[in-house]
Amino acid sequence: MKKAAFFDFDGTLANTEKLSVLATQQAFKQIKLPVPDAQDIVHYQGVPIETSFSKLGAKDLNPSELQTLYTNFRAAYQSGESADTITAFPGIVAALTQLKIAGVELFIMTSKKSAVAQRNLAILNINQYFSDIYGSDRVVAFKPLPGGLLQAMAEHHIDDRQAIMIGDATFDIDAGNAAGIDTIAVTWGSHDQAILEKAQPNYIISDAKQLTEIIIHE
Repeated sequence: MKKAAFFDFDGTLANTEKLSVLATQQAFKQIKLPVPDAQDIVHYQGVPIETSFSKLGAKDLNPSELQTLYTNFRAAYQSGESADTITAFPGIVAALTQLKIAGVELFIMTSKKSAVAQRNLAILNINQYFSDIYGSDRVVAFKPLPGGLLQAMAEHHIDDRQAIMIGDATFDIDAGNAAGIDTIAVTWGSHDQAILEKAQPNYIISDAKQLTEIIIHE
């Protein structure tokens, strides 16, 4: 039975913190909202902006203002995408290579739109590793709800006993736990180990080399 690994993108595969902070702050500034703190922006990187922006100070905007905010963010984010602002974490490419060679099917499960994730994977030159991309536009229930994972497993005929979710935020772990699959929390992203432990992942790792040890051999 083939194993499947679902990866979050931001904070798990790639460091995009600086780009996310700059694009968010610029978008808020453009419509004269108080600019959110960088730390808060990074904390909510794991959920779609339709959810996170209300928590960052946009909850009182009307629908038209919200759409303007989202549009401003997406424009700023795309204009800032480059090999300097989107970088793979150490050991990630090697881990993906080993997982692919071992026959593990790899997927992206992200709060980004699918097309954005595709662009960002291409910048890192790792898009060829992934069978499919599940962005926020493809699922009904975003992380931390399990809808995206359940949908992906159904569409790709994956047994939940052979699936695992990997992420840097409690939203990823909560989604995996709710979907009834194993979870790996990585400590190099947005949430520190103490916060991740509260979500009760099956594994917590601090080195990408541990991904292959767990996914292939456990």
